[in-house]
Amino acid sequence: MNEINPIIDEKIKYDLDYIKENIDLKEFIKVLKKDLLWDGQSELSVIDYARRCCLNDNNKDANIINYKKNYNNTSQSIEDFLVLNLYNCETEHFWSKDPLSSETIKIPKTFLKTSKNFNKEVDKLVNSGDLLERISPIFKKLMHWEFVGEQGKNEVDNHSFYQLTINSSIEYFYLTKTGDYNHVVKFCNKLNEKEFVKEIVGFKLDRGFDGKESFIINNLVKK
Repeated sequence: MNEINPIIDEKIKYDLDYIKENIDLKEFIKVLKKDLLWDGQSELSVIDYARRCCLNDNNKDANIINYKKNYNNTSQSIEDFLVLNLYNCETEHFWSKDPLSSETIKIPKTFLKTSKNFNKEVDKLVNSGDLLERISPIFKKLMHWEFVGEQGKNEVDNHSFYQLTINSSIEYFYLTKTGDYNHVVKFCNKLNEKEFVKEIVGFKLDRGFDGKESFIINNLVKK
């Protein structure tokens, strides 16, 4: 098995600051409104698409540029290199120029520590509903509710109501982390607290959950 070394700059940190600096927000918003909608049943989550939206012409990442030039320049291979190798620190390279050759990528030890901290921080932010605010100030979390019971006895599903501001334009959307999915339920008009809770209950009912085993934690009242 051959080992390749496309990583020429070990000082680059693949973390949330990298996403904040390089994400194409215009493209990411399109994803929020289409690919990340709950009804679309995408296997990818908010953070997955956020990383992929960093692959754009304004990103001057030397490791990406070197990989495209010397190893593989297809869009899928570059996505895998960024997400699987640079962020997740997987060593296997799936896009060898020789289909009969097995290759691994040399991952710097410093990347392993960054990856561990990144995943820990993302999990915390997703569960608190704060991830989008961390990515860009155009996102503002207005409400956040947490329920227990739907996904299991002690499993929490959370629901956040967000404001999206672009120049003078303001939009609102409902974001959830339910089970393994972190998706947008819908874009809608501005809601007050009572209306948002009604939307959450409706979202649960639409999926066949009657709420009898669920109680609300944080600032909601038990059933």
